[in-house]
Amino acid sequence: MRQWFQGGLVAGMVLLAAAPAARAAVDVELLLDKLVQKQVLTREEANELRTEMAEYKDANTQQLAKEVVPKWVQSLTLSGDVRLRQENFWRDPVTQNTSTTDPASNSTHTRQRQRMRLRFGAKAKVNDQVEAGLRFSTGTALDPVSINQTMQNTFDKKALFVDQAYVKLSTAGTEWAQTLPATVWGGKFESPFYSTGLVWDPDVTFEGTAVSVTPKWGPTDWFLTSGVFPIDEIATKGGDPVLYAGQVGTNWIVWPAQPGEWLSGLSLKGGLAYYDYANMENTVDTFTNQLGNTGTYSGGTAPSFTLFRPANDFNELDLLAEANTQLWGQPLKLHADYVKNTAVADNDKGFQLGAKLGKAERPGAWELAYYFQRLEPDAVFGLFADSDFGEGGTNRWGNVYSASIGTLKNSLLKSTLFVTNEVTGPTEDRAITRLQVDWVTKF
Repeated sequence: MRQWFQGGLVAGMVLLAAAPAARAAVDVELLLDKLVQKQVLTREEANELRTEMAEYKDANTQQLAKEVVPKWVQSLTLSGDVRLRQENFWRDPVTQNTSTTDPASNSTHTRQRQRMRLRFGAKAKVNDQVEAGLRFSTGTALDPVSINQTMQNTFDKKALFVDQAYVKLSTAGTEWAQTLPATVWGGKFESPFYSTGLVWDPDVTFEGTAVSVTPKWGPTDWFLTSGVFPIDEIATKGGDPVLYAGQVGTNWIVWPAQPGEWLSGLSLKGGLAYYDYANMENTVDTFTNQLGNTGTYSGGTAPSFTLFRPANDFNELDLLAEANTQLWGQPLKLHADYVKNTAVADNDKGFQLGAKLGKAERPGAWELAYYFQRLEPDAVFGLFADSDFGEGGTNRWGNVYSASIGTLKNSLLKSTLFVTNEVTGPTEDRAITRLQVDWVTKF
């Protein structure tokens, strides 16, 4: 009898909750308190009724959302972020230079600027095997490695570009999902490769087709990725420049996470990639800066040139390794990256060694990072290397220090200091110290 009474009571209170939310919540609480006072219900029974009513209401709300909201809207996931940046450069020696065509030598004076970055994207789950994605971002039309906009030009409007537009296919939900998990990308999409800024700036979005197979064997997860990516289409010449790429790697969980234990959650990751640029030597004539690579020029000689052509081919062999564990209750990552351009015999190598402690993923959480990098002039194709190291490109060595702290929910404050110099050339004239202070809010 008592159970029938409680069931009817729940139904009545749910109907009551259908009233305006604030009034309904007050009325239900008053009713439950009064029933406890009259000893019709115990305190425990009243709490059980609160839980049952909340679960019933949530289920009804979710069902209503499914019935009212169109299915194509339910499949969409929206995301984005805004980054505000204060950036300072100090050069040694401080000299003026009037060249406007060579980024490596112009504006060799101390400077500062304010920049912003906006990214906004959508992903649509068409079905279990198909995802379509789109992302817009700020940036510059001819710059593949930066999506910043400098605050200048008398409050002019800032342009948005298509930063991603792709279709992704996977074997999820099929009979191949366990035996041969695979993903195929087509269009313009984020990098499918395991990498660092030594070879690939994190803002580069690839154009072309890629496929990745991720089998699991025992305690190790493997990844095998390959792709074909057109660099340019030149109507007046045969043999368009194109990138053929492949990578194999593994992630091995050595010890599972055990709070308080030394080397808790230790995992090791490694990868070997080969990036083969075809038809690059003396073919590409659309780049307007050198970015450290050896090359020939049209419209004059460096630094007064209008177009730059790489003089060498790029066949980059990239070896990566990292270890992840816990230290003082914080995530610790150690990493190394070594690259060699097998197509040339000199100025052909680069490496990066670094560490990161902590993760600024919530208010009050912090993160510290450091790495050393040395990248010789023709080790990699300079246009795609980290654009923040020095002034981007190759022919740089130096130290990078960064610190981040979570400020508010989904927001952080980050400071990064780059202290760099040239590998070859008049190093006393090319020392650059660069400071970036960022506020990042994600949504």
